[in-house]
Amino acid sequence: MLSEKRRSKLLHYVRDNGSVSVDDLAELLSVSVSTVRRDLDEMDERGLLRRVHGGAIAVGAESAETSIMERAVRHLEEKHRIAQEAVGLIEPGSTILLTGGSTTAQMVPYLASVPDVTVVTNSIAIAHGIGTTTEDVQVLVLGGLLRNVELSLLGHLTTQALADIHIDRAFFSAYGLDPGYGMLGAHLAEAETDRNMIAAARHLVVLADHSKFDQRSAVRIAPVSRIGTVVTDAHAPAEAVAALRARDIVVIQA
Repeated sequence: MLSEKRRSKLLHYVRDNGSVSVDDLAELLSVSVSTVRRDLDEMDERGLLRRVHGGAIAVGAESAETSIMERAVRHLEEKHRIAQEAVGLIEPGSTILLTGGSTTAQMVPYLASVPDVTVVTNSIAIAHGIGTTTEDVQVLVLGGLLRNVELSLLGHLTTQALADIHIDRAFFSAYGLDPGYGMLGAHLAEAETDRNMIAAARHLVVLADHSKFDQRSAVRIAPVSRIGTVVTDAHAPAEAVAALRARDIVVIQA
């Protein structure tokens, strides 16, 4: 593909999706990662897009995420039920990972019901929630660079801390869930840390209310093959639930 044609296609893809990773662009354009990085650097200099770690975002594009407070009140009843079902998956004496998110946050009040559980998290909000509600749950907070808007810790220090920790189950609040593509994220800056946390866990549990099946993003956090369990609600699309189960994924509808 000629360089100008390739860059035109790249730019349209970034503008259509808001943000995109280097790896996804390389696959889309059938070129090397180094070629994509050079294209992105040049287009950033020309003001056509904004280069970020791991990829690029469209100029003027706002984050696809809404605020923590706004997300916390959406589909609240469904999130409560999903959280209760998710806690039921935790075995006594196990070590789990909880990432930040409006649905994983709903798990906090129920964690004390599981004997001898250890929670690993990169979310200051999750750690604070556990610390102020119970003394019966041991919490290990991963270090890293603070992403202020989400109160989550990211980057090399976060990944480095995972090297010596055995995690039985990782619980993720999904931004989006595509039965054919995988778990989607809203923010490119978090993607690498999220992927490393998933890699450190034996089993991935995705928490996704029915609205998450309609969310689309260019940022994939985990392919379908990596998902072990999905906990959703009774309003999840039947065809999506069937597609996940056809891939041998356990789907629990709360």
